[in-house]
Formats: sequence, C-alpha cells, structure tokens
Amino acid sequence: MSHLPPAVNWHFWPWCNYGCKFCFARFEDIPRADRLSKEIALTVPEMLADAGAEKITFVGGEPTLCPFLGDLLSVSKDVGLTTCIVSNASGLTEEFLDEWGHLIDWVGLSIDASNDQIHAEIGRGMRGDLARSRSHHLDLAIDAWNRCRSRGIRMKLNTVVCKSNLDDDMTDLVLKLRPERWKIFEVLPVEGQNDGDVDDLLLAEGEFQTWVDRHAWVANEGIQFVPESNELMRGSYAMLDALGRFYSNSEGGHSYGASILEVGVKKAWEQNCFFEDRFHDRGGVYEWGTGNVSLPMASQEGDF
Repeated sequence: MSHLPPAVNWHFWPWCNYGCKFCFARFEDIPRADRLSKEIALTVPEMLADAGAEKITFVGGEPTLCPFLGDLLSVSKDVGLTTCIVSNASGLTEEFLDEWGHLIDWVGLSIDASNDQIHAEIGRGMRGDLARSRSHHLDLAIDAWNRCRSRGIRMKLNTVVCKSNLDDDMTDLVLKLRPERWKIFEVLPVEGQNDGDVDDLLLAEGEFQTWVDRHAWVANEGIQFVPESNELMRGSYAMLDALGRFYSNSEGGHSYGASILEVGVKKAWEQNCFFEDRFHDRGGVYEWGTGNVSLPMASQEGDF
C-alpha cells in the first residue's frame, strides 16, 4: 500500500506502570531515554494529517503518563484528526478529563477478564500491586469508563485472549459497560518484545475461536464485536514509534524504517510492510466520526 491508511497508531510514549506479561509494545529494543522532544512531537499530527491520516490513536506504553499528552490532543484536533487514546485507565482521572476530555473522541480501555484474580495472573495491574499478587484493575477501569462516558467520549473495549482467561465469560460485564466496539485480540508473540513472558499464555489451535464463539452473541445487543487473530493483526496496523519511525511486526518482530522527521511521511511509509487486505478484513475503517455522544454509564452493580 503506497498511501498512508486513514488510521495511525502512534506509540509515542514507550513507558508503562502496568506489568502485562503478554505486552508486545515494550520497546526494550529502543534506548529507554529515546523519544521525540515535546517540541518535535507536536509537529507529528500535522505531518500525518497532511499525508492523509484521518484518525490518530495515542498508544504506549501508557499514554496518560506523558505530561504533554493534552498538548498532542490539542494540535491533533487543530489539524482535523479524530483522536483516540488506548489506556489502562490509571491516568484517566477527573483532573485530566476536566482539562482535556473535550479533545478526546474515543477511548479504548483494556480489560481482559471479569475478575481481578485473572488480571493479577496475567500482570494487568500496577507493578507494586502485582508484587503482592493482586490487582485492582477492574474497579479502576470501570470508574474511568464512567468518567469518560459522562463526558460523551465514545468508548471501545480491548481484550486480549490468552490461556489465563480462556474459560472466563465476560458477557455480563460487557453488557453492563456497553462499548460501541469490543476488540478481541489473540495473544500475540512478538520477538524482542514479550519473549519468555508470553510463552505460557499462548493458545493452541482453535482455542481463540472457541472463546470468540462463546462471546459473539453480544453483537446481537448492538455492540460491534471485532475479533482479531494473530494472522489478521500482523502487518495490518499503521504503527509509528516514539522516534517517529513506522514499523511492522509482519515478520515476527519489530522492523523499523527511517524517521518521518528525516525522510517525510510518504517515503517512510513506502518503506514499511503493510497488508491492506488484512487492515480491511479486521474492520480497520469504521464510522469513527468526531465529537462527543450521549451514552449511559456502566452499571456499578454485579461482580465488579
């Protein structure tokens, strides 16, 4: 694909306060101090918009750890981009949303199970809590979900299916949250990112589909149900790293190109491996629109 797709995921902040064992965006192959300065980073959204991007998703690490995320949201809206944040919920505080929530079109929250026993097992929680084998992620995420919803931010739910949550049933939780989109990812091994940690979480052939089949009926309740197998995920995202380089995981690990600051977006993208058919097959283009909507908040009743 010679032209940039309309949706770009920018992994602009490679650090995280969680310890998810399956995480494939650790960027330990990049020196830990390396990222674009604030001044340079603020020029990236306009460069992407000029090259044809319509939506920018801020991804980490954990993007809300970045002290200038709000400024990035502001410049993104200035150039007409739909904005999205993928978050573990820890930084989506009242204070952050009071200041910047009007600039956020979508939030994708990561919840992988119906209980925090499973979250602790897979490392979905604060590192300090995980050292004591516990997680408080679910309460944190539901509180953040309701804060976002109350401000009219459109909500997506992201779930990674692995050995630990293979038998878990999330339908009751999801019907209470009622996301517009529920993205289901098969746990993905990526060389140089989650080596060793992810091995015990990988699925056998057919197990991912079994989980998908058990939950797919939520689509009848008006929730967009979007499962993504390893095959669909690899090479189907336009991904930019913290140094402004497009990269691909199509060959099993991360393959980085030249920085857009050095060669421009068009040339940098032409050097990147991307499968347009997979992008469309996984629903990479949908009605993402802009502007806030009025939606009900999640129920606080039940097994939360």
